[in-house]
Amino acid sequence: MTNRKNKLWLISLTAVMCIFLAVSFLAGCKTTAETKAAAETTAAETKAAETKAAETKAPETTAAVLKFEGQSLLISGSTTLLEVSNSWAEAFMAKFGGEVTVNGGGSGVGIADLINKANDLGNASRQIKDEEVEEAKAAGVEVKEFIVLYDGIAVIVSKNIDLAKITIEQLSDIYTGKITNWSEVGGPDAEIVAAGRDSSSGTGEYFLERVVQLNKTIKDNDYGDVVLRLQSNADVAGQVADNDNCIGYISLGYLESVSGKANTVGVMAEGAADAVMPTLETVLAKTYPISRDLYVYANSNNMSEIAQAFVDFMLSEEGQQVGADSGFVGVK
Repeated sequence: MTNRKNKLWLISLTAVMCIFLAVSFLAGCKTTAETKAAAETTAAETKAAETKAAETKAPETTAAVLKFEGQSLLISGSTTLLEVSNSWAEAFMAKFGGEVTVNGGGSGVGIADLINKANDLGNASRQIKDEEVEEAKAAGVEVKEFIVLYDGIAVIVSKNIDLAKITIEQLSDIYTGKITNWSEVGGPDAEIVAAGRDSSSGTGEYFLERVVQLNKTIKDNDYGDVVLRLQSNADVAGQVADNDNCIGYISLGYLESVSGKANTVGVMAEGAADAVMPTLETVLAKTYPISRDLYVYANSNNMSEIAQAFVDFMLSEEGQQVGADSGFVGVK
């Protein structure tokens, strides 16, 4: 009798445990299924949110890229700024759209075009003159000036001329025609061939005032008749690189183009003990004696949105890096 009771008790206990395990298993399966379903729902919701965000962001990016689509901008002037302006234009159009056209002609041409309302922005490697400002006012143009880069004017000589340094005074005498032989400045016994820029060039005007006229202290000084007056930095660089016994001056941004083809000469300022070579560092530190600002001029009475955006781009970190990559010194 006792054994029978024990067997019944064991059977009952076993049945209860089986029921408990079955319930637990089913509950575990349900929990796992619910967890998996919740995870899948969360993942789906996250993906949907990301897709929505991407769809929302895409039109904004497209709008930014195409902000000036259909608008145009015309820039003219300084040949010193010609190549870097083309680089700015390409980067700007890739980022914002629009059509940016850059022409050379010289600083005088760029400023004249601005006065005549023939361009949107005028590039200049010299500062605008007082008489040009007055002429602009008479034409209803309110000139707005932007300093966009710093530059140095490098003195270069032909490869056959071994000259380490030269003074401002000696340069003045060469370009006025007082010094005509290299032996007078420590070079070989050979006639000097001097190359300069033409009258429309801001670089030529700056060199005239700073060097030939010794900082405007001798205003009667002018380029001698024998000086070759060329249209661009590239022309001067080519003249010096391709011929013997030449001297010329070019923008710092064009110095790399004559590397290995011409010699760069250190320049001694008036009363200085040492010559200074034209480099990014010496131009930035203002220790190189033939350094200058580079300008862009606009008409503030009629400055379009794309013109203002282009100026902002030139002065931005990205734009200034473009200037540095072109061999100039950034203003920031």
